[in-house]
Amino acid sequence: MIPLGILAAAGGAVAAVDSYDLLVTEILTSAQSSVTFAALGDYAADYQHLQLRMVLRNNREVGYNTGKAILQLNSNTSSSSYKEHYLIGNGSAVISGTYGAVPGVTVVEMPSGPGSPAQTFAAAVTDILDAFSSSKNTTVRTLGGVHTTGTALGESKVAELVSGVFLSTAAITTITMIADSASFVTGSRFSLYGLKAGA
Repeated sequence: MIPLGILAAAGGAVAAVDSYDLLVTEILTSAQSSVTFAALGDYAADYQHLQLRMVLRNNREVGYNTGKAILQLNSNTSSSSYKEHYLIGNGSAVISGTYGAVPGVTVVEMPSGPGSPAQTFAAAVTDILDAFSSSKNTTVRTLGGVHTTGTALGESKVAELVSGVFLSTAAITTITMIADSASFVTGSRFSLYGLKAGA
């Protein structure tokens, strides 16, 4: 079983569920192309890591009935500022690779349009490690799942594991989730949690 929690620094132990504090939640009441959490420096004194828990779907109706949910840090939209790698499996096949030049880290593919069951949402948990450090590049990792056509494995119920890096040593002050070539639909939910140092 792959743990969803952030690994604590001491001995690689998994942080306890009650170590996480809910900082803010946004549930969309209308379609939006992006969701932003700002002024994150306010949490720097109390938290070491951040975690974003999401359920999301987009309204893309063209192409192959899927779309990427992309995480951007500090409002940086340059594809050269991010690197990532994915591992995707559907129970019978596994692939790995990179999404290429993306203006952020792709955290999960989303169901959309007529190619996915109605009211089906993707789920993703993204850890943003050492978010407030100013001495290292920020790394992120996501465990997500989606039922949709158009993924690299075709029409599938797939699990996705994504790792990424933000090539900057700046402390994180802003997190933005964008819907690639679409908008997040009503009911998409984004919850930001904090994990205290040593928890």
